[in-house]
Amino acid sequence: MKLSMMLLLTIVTPAMASSPSLSVFTHSQVLTDFELDAMKGKYTNNGQDYYFGLQMQTQFIQDNGVQQQVGMQIEISQIDNRPSINITISDPDAVDSQNEFNIDSLGQSAGLQQRIQIAGNENLAVNELDMAQGRLASLPQGVSIALGTTLVSQNGDTTFSTNPNTMGYQIELASGKASQGLNYQDGNGQLVQSIFIDGLSHSVINQSTIRYDGMPVGPIQSNILGRQISDLTALGF
Repeated sequence: MKLSMMLLLTIVTPAMASSPSLSVFTHSQVLTDFELDAMKGKYTNNGQDYYFGLQMQTQFIQDNGVQQQVGMQIEISQIDNRPSINITISDPDAVDSQNEFNIDSLGQSAGLQQRIQIAGNENLAVNELDMAQGRLASLPQGVSIALGTTLVSQNGDTTFSTNPNTMGYQIELASGKASQGLNYQDGNGQLVQSIFIDGLSHSVINQSTIRYDGMPVGPIQSNILGRQISDLTALGF
């Protein structure tokens, strides 16, 4: 306390400055927790352990009768001040690929973006998001992949990407395509769910599941999407 007082006197005394005016704060108001939760960024204690997980799964049936499920899971955690990221995909037979793709976003808005375009009859297309506190179970038959990787499934219809600006997958359907992933561009982070069908008798369901633990989210849950997607840049994304 004495050292702090001496430092304060050392700074103030030579200048003989008057106390600053506090009139600017006359009409200020204390922000509520609801408003703080809506602000960009997170409020965590130093050294606090936390967890953020995103699981993306797509189930589809094509007009040729092919039925398949594709999945990808991204988990970010900090334990004992050590951040880590773990990425798994549902295809253990996927191989390295030079093919790259970008998930197109709808404008510059951050957060969840869902898109469905259908041309044809007897088609089903659904985008779903579930978000709650907790942790994800392991992805069935999941195999770990590294950042900066592009893989293609053995049958060649699905491309997985963990490259800059796009982390997710794209499925080439018999008549169309489906994709899910994290998109980061121009300072905005988006979770994109997209389905395009141009044909008959397709059924496509995109499901994204978000789980978080160790961090207060508050009533405005959607903002956590932009926050955590932005955090990926600090881990090499």
